[in-house]
Amino acid sequence: MRTLALIALALAAAAPLAVAETPAPESPLDWREGRPWAEVVAEATAAGKPIFIDFFATWCGPCKMLDAQVYNQPAVVAELGKLVTYKVDVDQEPFKPLAKQFGVKAMPTMVLCRPDGTEIDRFLGFRPAEEFLATVVDYVAGRNTLSDLQARVAATPDDPELLGRLGAKHAERGEVEPARTALSRVLELDPANAQGQAAPALQALAEMEAMARDYPAAVTHLQRLLAAFPDAVDRGELLGFTAWAQGRAGDLPGQTATFHELLKLNPDDVRTLNALAWSLSEQKQGLEEATTHALRAAELSDNDPEVCDTVAVVYYARGMTAEALAWIDKAIAKDPQNESFLQRRAVMVEETARK
Repeated sequence: MRTLALIALALAAAAPLAVAETPAPESPLDWREGRPWAEVVAEATAAGKPIFIDFFATWCGPCKMLDAQVYNQPAVVAELGKLVTYKVDVDQEPFKPLAKQFGVKAMPTMVLCRPDGTEIDRFLGFRPAEEFLATVVDYVAGRNTLSDLQARVAATPDDPELLGRLGAKHAERGEVEPARTALSRVLELDPANAQGQAAPALQALAEMEAMARDYPAAVTHLQRLLAAFPDAVDRGELLGFTAWAQGRAGDLPGQTATFHELLKLNPDDVRTLNALAWSLSEQKQGLEEATTHALRAAELSDNDPEVCDTVAVVYYARGMTAEALAWIDKAIAKDPQNESFLQRRAVMVEETARK
């Protein structure tokens, strides 16, 4: 099972580094972007072609990755060229009702529909071109869709592999109770991961709880997974996921402990150093340690502006205003239009003047 794209960059969410903005490349696909949904359905119905919808947002990193790495690939272009392709910006007022109609909660969400506009199935997040293409081909053929998996599970209800795939499908769609039912059954059928199904089931449960914003439950599943099946998982990826979920749950001490575990895997990882320093500064404790980590991250990243901002925050938490202002100025010098940096500096100056 694949970790959802919106969670895969967990450390970036905890304390993000700057990402360069690049314009989307010209697409060779005939996207019906901006057209009313009724017109798209009418075209598909007349042509007898399925509809492929990409629900996206202009601020969505994985959406941009699809444009840059998938939608320009010849095999993908050839396959999608057989369909009616439709891009929907979920932040544009005329298309918000359509996003709501399809229950879109995360971007990108790709939905394959019949010519009449009824859904066949969907998938979420960035996928490399080969995996993306395989999913589309399967869905067009009616393979590995929700209805297909449901029928196969009904025929063989105690197959943990099929149950795991069905549970993961429900989880990705945000269908919490069916996902819990299927994945919990997997854990009953393969409790020791002897068939290689318990570990992915626990990961799918964690991903689902995170999508449902039950972050403590997600952390519980992740910690169980890391403890029970350490050889069956990518430890670094899951520790990053755990740290992100702990931050969302407000468990900053737990998050700090997880970041320390991540540093054991890679002591010079800039994102981990930066995120750990930020977490400590939010707790107003371990600030000398936070300073050490933040300065090391700044050194390794050649003073990335987001890291400079973290150094400034840590120094300010220590009451070292001159140092804090010097570092926030470094951040602003590298990213002068960043409103967060400018506001932080203004607050520092104002609060210092009151003292």
